[in-house]
Amino acid sequence: MNKKYLLKNATIYDGTGSNPFTGNVLIENGKIAEVGQINDVEAEIVDIKGKALAPGFIDMHSHDDIAMFVYPDMDFKLMQGVTTNVNGNCGSGVIPYSDADIVKWYPNLDGIPKWNSYGEYSELVNKSKTSIHSAFLVGHGPIRKATVGNEERMPTDKEFDLMKGWIKEGMEEGAVGLSTGLIYEPGRYSNTEEIIELSKAISPYNGVYFSHMRNEAGHLIESVEETIKIGEEAGCSIEISHHKVSGEENWGKSVQSLETIEEARSRGLNVHSDQYPYNAGSTSLFAIVQNNAFTTGDGGMGSATGDKVMISSSSKDPSLEGKTIGDICDEYDLPEQEAAQKLLSSDPDIFIVIEGMVEDDIARILSHPTTMIGSDGVPLPGKPHPRLYGCFPRVLGKYSREDGVISMEEAIYKMTGLSATKSNLNDRGFIKKGLNADIVIFDESTIIDKATYDNPRVYPEGIIHVFVDGDFAVKDGKQTDLRAGKVAKRS
Repeated sequence: MNKKYLLKNATIYDGTGSNPFTGNVLIENGKIAEVGQINDVEAEIVDIKGKALAPGFIDMHSHDDIAMFVYPDMDFKLMQGVTTNVNGNCGSGVIPYSDADIVKWYPNLDGIPKWNSYGEYSELVNKSKTSIHSAFLVGHGPIRKATVGNEERMPTDKEFDLMKGWIKEGMEEGAVGLSTGLIYEPGRYSNTEEIIELSKAISPYNGVYFSHMRNEAGHLIESVEETIKIGEEAGCSIEISHHKVSGEENWGKSVQSLETIEEARSRGLNVHSDQYPYNAGSTSLFAIVQNNAFTTGDGGMGSATGDKVMISSSSKDPSLEGKTIGDICDEYDLPEQEAAQKLLSSDPDIFIVIEGMVEDDIARILSHPTTMIGSDGVPLPGKPHPRLYGCFPRVLGKYSREDGVISMEEAIYKMTGLSATKSNLNDRGFIKKGLNADIVIFDESTIIDKATYDNPRVYPEGIIHVFVDGDFAVKDGKQTDLRAGKVAKRS
């Protein structure tokens, strides 16, 4: 690669959280060659006077492990400035292939070879010609399913050895860490001791333990404490996935959950969280039924009412998409739980969007210095959660520029330098000489998300250029045909 660009007169946010400064950035051979007042250099000039320049955004919570093969242009991420995904969250990993439920989300994978190891998976990613980079986590779900399944017991020594072998192989291939989904099958059947023992396998690699915790509602604080205990006893860094407070009866508990994080950090533990800035989440209908959201509300996801739960994707009956469970109750003349169960009997893979958070908790968590940004988007057919298209511009436009919850430099730090440092992706995340030239250029005065729950597949405003590996992946607001994405490995 011999592309050479001089990005001139930019307002540079370097990813450290420091105040912006005006300067130039020289890109050469896919790297940042110089930063500052650069003159007398032969390069293609890109004058971006009055516009912001930042490191490419890092999505700390992605589920695009398979989607990148199905949608290699990854427009929903690239067009919001994301240049690196951290995939494999919530325990939904890709090894072993036959037990990876995330594979089943995409039934039409004809022509895409199956893989038998993280090495083969990584090789396939590098050959896939996708538009953005992909770091990955070892997912607890499939390795547990392949050994212990949904049995509520400790693994045997032999099963532990097999699971640790998969974890070690993933870490040797550059995985960022281990993820669990303790609210989902089969993770919900694992106890704390099992996860501690498995997390010990990532500690020698400086790996990070990511967890979709056991409970984000009435037992939120206990779940934060369990997550911290796992990391502390395993000797590894800790990441709380999509930190939230679900269910109106629990609103305000972010005060205590953040205090719990602060107390752990005061003891020297490396604890952070990620967040998507919306008052609704998205998951499978099966999960909220299994977690009693329509009945007692005590299963980990908080309480839900039918008018607050919208069907976002149904492969068997797309006409359901956009309807609420309340609508289905009226059609079936059944209460919420029974109506949802009837739907699942014909399509067990329905995805939903569920409203359950409040703005005070969202802003409090976002403004905390330990919080990073992760979209948690799932690119399924239908009406995906708008975070898939708008998460990062929403932070910059609504929460920084409009609401003043955090400064622009702090917002960018949360989605670049902090994320890179936490993930040990030390070749990106900052505007610094020698690092990857993954760069986003945007208009601070106009950047904003445009995706809505009713119309989610809409690109944001204000993204001007995106560079991936030193070349235009987005130019003048339009995606190019550059496909420079590859596996981003832990340093």
